[in-house]
Amino acid sequence: MSVAQPAPLDLVRTLIGFDTTSRGSNLALIDFAQELLEKAGARCRRTFDPTGQKANLFASFGPEGDGGYVLSGHTDVVPVDGQEWSSDPFRAEIRGDRLFGRGTCDMKGFVGVALALVPEIARAKLKRPVHFALSYDEEVGCAGVPGLLEDLASAGIKPALALIGEPTEMKVVGAHKAGAVLHTHCRGREGHSSAPEKGANAVMMAGEFVKLLDDVWTELRTDSDPRFDPPHTTVQANMISGGSAVNILGRDALVTWEYRALPDRDPAKIVATVKARSEAEILPKYRARAAEAAFDTKLHASYPGLVMDEASPAVALAREITGANQVEAVAYGTEAGHFQRAGIPAVICGPGSIEQAHKADEFVALSELTACESFLRKVIARAER
Repeated sequence: MSVAQPAPLDLVRTLIGFDTTSRGSNLALIDFAQELLEKAGARCRRTFDPTGQKANLFASFGPEGDGGYVLSGHTDVVPVDGQEWSSDPFRAEIRGDRLFGRGTCDMKGFVGVALALVPEIARAKLKRPVHFALSYDEEVGCAGVPGLLEDLASAGIKPALALIGEPTEMKVVGAHKAGAVLHTHCRGREGHSSAPEKGANAVMMAGEFVKLLDDVWTELRTDSDPRFDPPHTTVQANMISGGSAVNILGRDALVTWEYRALPDRDPAKIVATVKARSEAEILPKYRARAAEAAFDTKLHASYPGLVMDEASPAVALAREITGANQVEAVAYGTEAGHFQRAGIPAVICGPGSIEQAHKADEFVALSELTACESFLRKVIARAER
């Protein structure tokens, strides 16, 4: 099938124009991508979130059956609220040798370059499939990709490996930490602030809980892996809210916290430790004042780590194509761990630097997009062998 070849830079700029901030829908971008893929002859399938307003898209070229390479990227981006941008974040702009806009490096640069090569993939004499996996809600705990992977398993689709195009400056990354976001509700009893011992101040409970998190993190520093920066598991609170007035003991407070754990450790032990210690070390003081005082911790989102496997076919392919002498490890999370857990070897390699992600004036170097284009063309060539 003859399909016009869009320029990679043009496609990246088009994708930036879709506001796919995680709090909203990504369907407009998915519709655009699916139309492009189906016009080239791809076999497409979607999976949706419970609201039907967000979708994953999986598309395949080449022979049906097992095997093949997955080109994987998420479609959502983080908010721009409160950030001071030098240009419209949803209108990509070239300044010098850089392309600016929300998602340029994380990760519409990779997705746009990959989609621009669809006509070449359609013309290629593929001996193994080339798949596209475009997901929703990666930025809020990799919430979308599990549904995509479950759908593939139920359909009997078994790719040989996955290439996740998160920003690595085109370096080969074979491991990343596991992570989770948790909410701990601190429940106390209201009262006049002039008599704090006649109530239970949930805001003070929250403060002690945050200190406990820091203590747990300190203890975890003794278990390290020098391949990561930082080399140990981290635990910290990132948001805290509570109370109703300066002269009222707070009845409720909420601490939002996270862990980023070394990938081959058991992160459930972290949560169990925090729960046990908060019950034993903090709660008795407040329960003595109010029997209803309590901590309630719930998991909001989590993703598994990517465990290093330098012998995996995904790592081997990426090293062969890039000529990399070493395989990197990173502290940030991606969907690669989900692919690995589903039995699909995964590696991370994509344009841009994580140092630019999530910031105002996010950018990707144009040279990185060119390098990504070259990399993906070599992947297509391998699929013809």
